[in-house]
Amino acid sequence: MATEENVLATFEQFNAEGRDYITLDDACTGLARWLASAWERLEPGDAQLLMAVGATLWREGFSQR
Repeated sequence: MATEENVLATFEQFNAEGRDYITLDDACTGLARWLASAWERLEPGDAQLLMAVGATLWREGFSQR
């Protein structure tokens, strides 16, 4: 079973190794596409958290332009 610490360590490792293969625009688009397809199956709190993640990705991408 994955823990928060395991997942965060994986994020950090991918970034350190340059394995974050997609742009922020692609990440936002991919998350939006997946979220739209999974929306009906998500718990309300999970949907809100994922929307916040998407908004953060969008803000960071916008600030880089």
